[in-house]
Amino acid sequence: MSKMRFESYELNEYTEVESVKFPEKIYIAYADCGKSCGYRGFIVDGQTQVCDYCGKLMFRTEVKKCKLIHDENE
Repeated sequence: MSKMRFESYELNEYTEVESVKFPEKIYIAYADCGKSCGYRGFIVDGQTQVCDYCGKLMFRTEVKKCKLIHDENE
């Protein structure tokens, strides 16, 4: 269970999004938090490295370039 507490906006306070163009390729990193926390997970490289559990910075152990597959049926 996360120790983090995030505030949110009311639903009508978010911007309206009409369409989104996803990139063809992105970098995904496997990140590791400290030994006392133990959290590990995948993050989009270039985005926040903050641990979802303890709020400290995570260490990127490996980064890979990934090709996104657009599935028109979903």
